[in-house]
Amino acid sequence: MDDQDSFHLQLARTIQAWLWIKSELYSLYAMLMRGANTHLVSATFNNIQSVDAKLGLLNSCFILVFAEDSDERKKWKTLFNKVEKLNKKRNKVVHEPVSVLVRNGQRTVSLGPSHFNSLALVKKQTTHRKGAVVSAEYEPRNAKLLQDHRIDLDGLMSLEGTFKSMSFELRAFRELVSVKVAAALRAANKTSA
Repeated sequence: MDDQDSFHLQLARTIQAWLWIKSELYSLYAMLMRGANTHLVSATFNNIQSVDAKLGLLNSCFILVFAEDSDERKKWKTLFNKVEKLNKKRNKVVHEPVSVLVRNGQRTVSLGPSHFNSLALVKKQTTHRKGAVVSAEYEPRNAKLLQDHRIDLDGLMSLEGTFKSMSFELRAFRELVSVKVAAALRAANKTSA
């Protein structure tokens, strides 16, 4: 297997590891919607394409279920922030092109910003911030060149491990809070009845 094949195989493994996170996010949502039609729960969650929007939905639900100063809410906030940061890395993995660089006779396969997108190479010129378009115009006076942020084979292997670890954290959180969520849902049903 050559270096490009190895890189693409690891890229697939890394994307699969991200899907574990996505699956755990769905499981959290399904837990919060316990009692609702399972097809409806699946349709509503999976109709949302943006991970940021899915996280926002989960965050709103947990705000309703857990008191602001509760340990569960604090733990969720920590997990929420971690997944938000990892989603930025996931975006790089699935949206940046694979390139082969040759430097000093060494060949490296990696993911990196598109050379057709100059804005990806400079700070304060991003076109998206938290899902909203900020600016698509290049302003030289505000630009600071970013460090090379390519992701090579080792970087992908590291991300795979990080994604898997995050999915385990989400699962452990779900198992930890499931009884309290069920009690909160029962209490809310009694109040609304």
